[in-house]
Amino acid sequence: MEKGILVGIVLGIVLIFGSIFAGGDYGPFGDVPSIVLVLGGTTSGLLAAFSFSELKQFAAGAKSMLFFAEPDNRTVITQFVELATIARREGLLALDRKVRDIENDLIRMGLEMAVDGVESSEITEMMRIRMDGDIRDMAVVPKFWNTAATFAPAFGMIGTLIGLVQMMQNLTDPSAIGAGMAVAMITTFYGAFFANLIFLPLATKSKSQIGVVLQSKELIIAGVQSIVNGDSPTVIQQRLALYVKEGSDAKDGDNVVPLSQAA
Repeated sequence: MEKGILVGIVLGIVLIFGSIFAGGDYGPFGDVPSIVLVLGGTTSGLLAAFSFSELKQFAAGAKSMLFFAEPDNRTVITQFVELATIARREGLLALDRKVRDIENDLIRMGLEMAVDGVESSEITEMMRIRMDGDIRDMAVVPKFWNTAATFAPAFGMIGTLIGLVQMMQNLTDPSAIGAGMAVAMITTFYGAFFANLIFLPLATKSKSQIGVVLQSKELIIAGVQSIVNGDSPTVIQQRLALYVKEGSDAKDGDNVVPLSQAA
């Protein structure tokens, strides 16, 4: 599981509610109707904004985000060097016996087309179409969280307006105005709380993960194209190493070399 997500959210909750408890009177912050209004309103808005197919994609993508495993680009580079060595010695057709053992779907797809004699440009185009589809599915997750971060404060404000209207209808007791105002404002607090501590950080995290996956797929496309072009294992290793940040795998698309430059 992505430890940073859990640590960040828990730390934020501790700091916020620790400050509330330190202030003494924390009773008004435990307003269940306010929480229900913000979360329920946000959920209803999301159901209206997204199709059921997108919601299914989000459910699968959210799970993948929480248990995200960063692609091992260095191992992929080693695999391409080995495949390139075989292709240089025995020809592309010799890769046919290796393709079945490759676990990565994108690598297997590209090499299968290469063994079948498909043109290099066609292979690259087909792999990019496959990559774009995968990334488009993943993009539903940050879009969902960003939309939730928009709805939550809005429903918090709606709750506040409801509370103010109810308070204004009962102004016969001036001593109760302060308490009524506090209850009215609490939904705004929860709207900002969920938007800024939960939804926006999750959107940022999922975008970062998409950047990592995108770079790995770009590396794979460059590797397959290099093998099809008959490049030497040494050249392939040096070229694909440009996709990997010194000391660790690059994130958020850092140091991604466009395929046209890599070739």
